[in-house]
Amino acid sequence: MTCQRLTAEKRREQILCKVKELCTKKGFAGTTLDDIANGAGVSRALIVQHFGSKEKLYEALIDYLFRDHPMEKDPQIKIYANRKDDRRFFMAYCEHAYDYMVAHQAQSPLKLVMFSMLEKPDLYKKHFQDRKLKGIKVLEEYISCRIKDDVFREVDPSYVAMAFSSMVTQLLIDASTLRTIGNKKEFLKITGTMVDLLLNGLRKGKDVS
Repeated sequence: MTCQRLTAEKRREQILCKVKELCTKKGFAGTTLDDIANGAGVSRALIVQHFGSKEKLYEALIDYLFRDHPMEKDPQIKIYANRKDDRRFFMAYCEHAYDYMVAHQAQSPLKLVMFSMLEKPDLYKKHFQDRKLKGIKVLEEYISCRIKDDVFREVDPSYVAMAFSSMVTQLLIDASTLRTIGNKKEFLKITGTMVDLLLNGLRKGKDVS
């Protein structure tokens, strides 16, 4: 048998997969470079060669997490944004967030976010900035568009986007960690209520019905 040598990109991804697995279980503070090296089957020196330091490795993990979570590329979100279907746009956003969380249930990015809030505030700040560039930016742009259409009230789109995204994130935490939300149907029913309330507040003299 011959052993195929991994490319630098594949090796980085292999290491990041192991970092994600370990940090989800043990947190950032509880995960050492030796843990990662042993788990990934590589040397500590190789990790330093690829990432430079433990801190840089954790920064790369944040980038890695959200690379596969392209809210701005979701086809349903794009369709409803182009149609200017307000309710379906916001509901597609919620559904995308839920589906991503479920697909990564065993190694939930939400756990890493909570660990970073407690252990690595700088990482949490980076997470927030990445989320703003991708997820929250999608909301901001849509709300700004509907304000220009004279459909939504004159509000600060960034505040509305941040508040809505925070609500969705909290419900995802309830669903994945506290288990107070049993399934996707229940999650979408709750978020649907919040979307209706949001739209009733945003639209100029119109009701969502």
